[in-house]
Amino acid sequence: MEGRPREGRLYGATREMDGARALDSYLDRKADFTRDLVDRLGGADPTSLARRTGLLEETVRAVLAGDGELASWEVVSACLAAAGVEGGDVAAVRERWAAAEQAMWQERGDDLRAAFERNRNGKPARLVESHRPKTPWRRLVSRHPVTFEPWAMPTFGGVRELPDPATAGDIRDFYRLLAGLREWAGSPRQSEIEKRSWGTLPDATISAMLQKDRWRTTSDRERVRVGYFAMACGLPEAEVARWVEAYERLRHVAPPDDLARARAEAADLRRRLAAAEAEAQDLRARLAAAESRPDPLPAPPPAPPPAPPPAGGARPGRRWWDPRERRSLTAAVAALLFAGGVGAGRAMGAGGDAVERSFCFSGTLHLVGSTAFEKTADTIRRGYEALCEDARIEVEAIGSNEGVRALTPENAASTIAMHDGHLKPDSDEIRTRGFRGFPVTLVAFAVVVHKDANVTGLTVSKLRSIYSDDGPTSWNRFRGGADVPIRMVSRTEGSGTRTIFEEQVLRQPEPELSSRDCHRKDEIRAAARVIRCERSSQGQVLETVNRLPGAIGYAELHVAADTRRYPNVRILALDGRRADAASAAANRYPFVAPEVFYTYGAPPNRSPASAFLTFMASDQARRLLQQAGATPCVSRDTLVSAPCQAT
Repeated sequence: MEGRPREGRLYGATREMDGARALDSYLDRKADFTRDLVDRLGGADPTSLARRTGLLEETVRAVLAGDGELASWEVVSACLAAAGVEGGDVAAVRERWAAAEQAMWQERGDDLRAAFERNRNGKPARLVESHRPKTPWRRLVSRHPVTFEPWAMPTFGGVRELPDPATAGDIRDFYRLLAGLREWAGSPRQSEIEKRSWGTLPDATISAMLQKDRWRTTSDRERVRVGYFAMACGLPEAEVARWVEAYERLRHVAPPDDLARARAEAADLRRRLAAAEAEAQDLRARLAAAESRPDPLPAPPPAPPPAPPPAGGARPGRRWWDPRERRSLTAAVAALLFAGGVGAGRAMGAGGDAVERSFCFSGTLHLVGSTAFEKTADTIRRGYEALCEDARIEVEAIGSNEGVRALTPENAASTIAMHDGHLKPDSDEIRTRGFRGFPVTLVAFAVVVHKDANVTGLTVSKLRSIYSDDGPTSWNRFRGGADVPIRMVSRTEGSGTRTIFEEQVLRQPEPELSSRDCHRKDEIRAAARVIRCERSSQGQVLETVNRLPGAIGYAELHVAADTRRYPNVRILALDGRRADAASAAANRYPFVAPEVFYTYGAPPNRSPASAFLTFMASDQARRLLQQAGATPCVSRDTLVSAPCQAT
């Protein structure tokens, strides 16, 4: 008898231990969190919560019912804010949510660590796709050893309404809402998003996604990135699908704003022209009435509506169409055609000083864009300013695509974008916004390496192998190459030089980013095959190649050939051909492209942009280009040479 109470106490203690273990399980912890959340929300209606939060009703119902996986704290906190829950109640819900998330990680985290260790050479994206549904709320902070931590706790505002991607009318609206999604998630840092995506969205990629006018570069790869970005902001699968579907729907829908603005401006100009013509006719009628009177009156009466020209010719003493007006109109038409630049160059070649002065303007012109063309552009600037004393040209090397993005209807008269190569004929800039391209010169680019690589030339096929998924990682794989690792130093996404390198030379995209300092792989991307970093200008690329043994990169030829500034940089021959724009067509050197000046439509007559393009077709401009070592696209014999034309 005495043993029974002891057995009972032991049995009771065992049940308590089993209960504790059960409560530590993920499902029980999640159920405990769900019960507490529903109590705190006070029976809020799912439909009402969905309307106030901007979430799908199915998302809210799943959170309240505890269906599916644990919802993110971003979603939960939005529901609490919409229901007016504050202070200590929010903290209590957060505590239970964190306990459930920790229990989930204890049950599933080992599988994820093992997957990363087994896939040291695999891309993180594959692991994200297979393991994200199982362990979503952890960020990867180290690859060796594999280390995951809970998401950084963001600071939220008051009531937060999730942006609805379905309200976007075009792709620019979509990216504006995508930035709003980040704000909804508490504005996590780009480095935080990179860790939340387990390395699939590098910091530089996120920066590019959120930059102004990202809508101009859409792709299948971008669609995948949008999905990862939405997941990193805490959205469940159904909400992520909304953003991906919206991107797919809008990716080819260009913003109509610019076209509508242009049409509105044209309509306004037509109204102003009609008013000016009516005023001119009124003045002619009043003048004719005054001339027909023998004695001038002190104040002529208001003129009647203008009458048609008299039958049989003009009124005696007054021509219906003034020859001076005819000459003015003819001059205006000629000036408009002259602004095209190409035909004007020939006229200047045969004309005198009066014609040559027509390419001068007073004011400031902005040349923005290509860093590869910066040195040549500066040579042209100095030459032009010496000829035209009242003109000022500002050269801003911000990258080819950034230069194109800088063009707006407001600065069409004073801004020209320098772009490496032609824009695609079906691009939004050409097709819907009316950008005009003027090929200026051929530019040769060079593939460069640090001299310690001990390589002087490569075939294009071997160069492509370096940038392939399974290529060599050390220069000793090539004849005579040194035993140093290959370090790729590339331009950032959006660079015109990089686009030419990928399309004309590699014929494939460059590998994924794996390093910030170019010296070693980032810890979070230690499984990448090769070291690859990005730099925003060709000067930074050359400085890095000059500094790091084993580095390989690319830049404009004449800048790369500056041995005094870059003594450790060696220019590689490709397929036995030396880099040279002048003989590119003859020797088939693969890394050459025209430098194209783009304007937002035809520049206004007598504007700085129009005058400067006229100058670029002149003999003086050709001499300046040749002085800079460049090959002009326009000559006396041809309008635009064949290598400079769009293919």
